[in-house]
Amino acid sequence: METSKRNKPATLIIVSVAVIVLLIVFYFILLTVFPNLFETLPTGNVQPVQD
Repeated sequence: METSKRNKPATLIIVSVAVIVLLIVFYFILLTVFPNLFETLPTGNVQPVQD
């Protein structure tokens, strides 16, 4: 039997992808538990400049 020489991704890549997935899941959990939490954030609406 030959040894398998597969190209495995680096551990840092795996950890960073896992952290991104966990942050997305955590964001949706926050949205379900605290629905009003993100409504107060500024959305970047255009406002007139006050002189």
